[in-house]
Amino acid sequence: MTLAQTETTTFRFHIWERLRLEAGESGKEGWYSCRVSDIRDDCLVISRPDFERGHSLLADSREVTVYCARGDAAYAFRARIRETEPKSPDTMHLLALSRVSRIQRRRFVRLDVIIPLTYRVVTRPLETSIDLSPENLTESSSINLSAGGLLILTPHRVTADDLLLLCLGSCSFRCLPKWMLAACRHASVIESSQAVAGIEFILREDLPRHLSGRELNLIPNEAAQYDDKMQNLFVSELFAEQLLMRQKGIL
Repeated sequence: MTLAQTETTTFRFHIWERLRLEAGESGKEGWYSCRVSDIRDDCLVISRPDFERGHSLLADSREVTVYCARGDAAYAFRARIRETEPKSPDTMHLLALSRVSRIQRRRFVRLDVIIPLTYRVVTRPLETSIDLSPENLTESSSINLSAGGLLILTPHRVTADDLLLLCLGSCSFRCLPKWMLAACRHASVIESSQAVAGIEFILREDLPRHLSGRELNLIPNEAAQYDDKMQNLFVSELFAEQLLMRQKGIL
């Protein structure tokens, strides 16, 4: 069985796992996708790669960067792509696999999508129901999003660990509730001097870690409904949106 080393452990490939191949120089690269068909001692057998986008073509013996997305992170390694002997219409080989590196720790795919929203920082302890009148909410929008949270513009700055109550505007993602609770995980200023914040949606089962039972009665009911089931539906919607953006050449 072909194994590769990561920084800390052995990386095991799986049959029918999807891989993405990058060929060519940055800015002129071509992107392809394939699946692992067989795992051998000296190579990976892959399905013949399908072209996704870009400019560089795959050729026999070309060196490529291979990307593999797992539930915990995304990984990458270098390899050389070779035709089989005799040449197969369905498969190719990946040879000379390099050390595998963890390149992304995000659990969810992230897309550049703008969603209008308003937000308010929740100050604890809550004594009365939160006033949701427009003058008490800050207008904003997302820069990008994933099933785990958003990167948002923050005209009124927020800081790490702030609790935010969000009201999402119209968007194409049907499974997202209008009101959501989120925790600020990081805040920074981007090149345009605009303050931004990375916020994480709070799942229903995690709410008691952030608000007491009495405080939960003082927020909109809808804000306490984002659970694992909704998140899984959102992952599926994001995946479908990602495929659509790729087909249009946006991603």
